[in-house]
Amino acid sequence: MQIIFFCPPVGTINGGIRRIFRMVETLSAAGYDAVVFEEKARMPEWFESSARVVGQGIFQPNPDQVYVLPEDQPNILPLFKGWPQRKIIHSQNHFYNAMGLGGADSFTACGIKDILCCSRTIYDHARVRFPDMKAYLVPCCVDGAVFNPRAKQKRILFMPRKRLVESIYLRDMFRFSYPECRDWEWQAVSGKTEAEVARMMGEAAVFLSLSRLEGLGLTPLETMAAGCVVAGFTGIGGREYATPENGFWADEDDFPACIAQLKKAVDLAQKPPEDPARKAYQAACAKTLEAFTVAGFEAAMLAFWKEYLGQEPGS
Repeated sequence: MQIIFFCPPVGTINGGIRRIFRMVETLSAAGYDAVVFEEKARMPEWFESSARVVGQGIFQPNPDQVYVLPEDQPNILPLFKGWPQRKIIHSQNHFYNAMGLGGADSFTACGIKDILCCSRTIYDHARVRFPDMKAYLVPCCVDGAVFNPRAKQKRILFMPRKRLVESIYLRDMFRFSYPECRDWEWQAVSGKTEAEVARMMGEAAVFLSLSRLEGLGLTPLETMAAGCVVAGFTGIGGREYATPENGFWADEDDFPACIAQLKKAVDLAQKPPEDPARKAYQAACAKTLEAFTVAGFEAAMLAFWKEYLGQEPGS
């Protein structure tokens, strides 16, 4: 049984693509015949992967294949409705489900009965929105071998992609409100490789989360692993892991609160490692990350596919 994961163009940098490749890597290492479909059969240049990539020639009616399909592509899903392959939706952001339905009531209109979710938030949504489908959960993970602390700088790291206007506003108001913090550098992350992002996270003392409409929001977790003090927005999906102990969180679009919380994060980041508040924060982050380990992800992946296929790899 061959498992084919549909992937967006790999030139686009987003965590969803990295998850697809990680899933294929895990399955391949366990002995499954798993591949990534990318329209031009290209390997990504912004992270390294051992996953096998295939192009258009892979498509033909074949009952010995499983298609793992995107949730937000209404032009793709109907193409395979009558094909004998088993099909499953891979949902990485429940806010995008409606984009892929194309006006249908459910993905079952395209002959798809199952949905694989990457967070508890998405899983809970799927069980409500798609009662005619079976939902499965394989959680995301944070690779501590990639994301880890380095020598810290007086630097606030942020990703402006989903909140560009807000990032400009927040920076201006923070500098105006707290002139004593004007010597802190602000560093935007955009268009960088995974290795470059990991280095930037490891060196920054504070991370400003600008998450918005997330199914989970993996970046704040990666910055926790990299030793940043996190402040900002959960993006809704981040409520799954956000607590008063592991971050200085603000309600969605509450910008005054976000600015005040960012100041608290800066203050904490300037405390010495042996400070009780700093140690308590680090312990809370470590506790949070226990739910997002590579080992947990791999175990959940293999358990799911064994159940879904009803067979061991190679059989």
